[in-house]
Amino acid sequence: MAKVRGRFKKKKGEGGIIITSLIDIFTILLIFLIRNFSAEGNLTSNAENLTLPNSFSTKRLEEPPLQVEVTNDMVVVDNVPVVPTEDIAKISQEESEPVVGKLLENLRAHYIKEEEMVKIGVSNKVEGKIVIQMDKNIAFDVLYKIMYTCGKAGYNAMNFAVMQREPE
Repeated sequence: MAKVRGRFKKKKGEGGIIITSLIDIFTILLIFLIRNFSAEGNLTSNAENLTLPNSFSTKRLEEPPLQVEVTNDMVVVDNVPVVPTEDIAKISQEESEPVVGKLLENLRAHYIKEEEMVKIGVSNKVEGKIVIQMDKNIAFDVLYKIMYTCGKAGYNAMNFAVMQREPE
């Protein structure tokens, strides 16, 4: 048999994977990810159409609780519209229990889900934590009715989302 030379023979320096360019790409990707990584993070998502009040508070939440957003038009629980703000303003101030019916039903459903999570062992206990994001121009009467309803549903650990500002 005759030997075939040169035609199928590997030339010196060819073949294999050239990893220099791959290392460059991974280095650039690593630097990009490190620069964009946030150690503190933001556990709440700010509603676009709200102007939050300013505060000097530095307290941060450990885990993301249930969120209630109150805009001039609508009350939203975890990004689901629940009741128009007008309807809350129409509830009489003379009522002994100024509960917002639709909001109470929605919050109780979330509370029941939290209780079920405790039963199956996903969490230790029902915390009853809630974050209220409210436009700073909303009337106190509306705020009071929403807070009262949250308390009736079992969410007694209320926090308010604010914009942090530097002390003067």
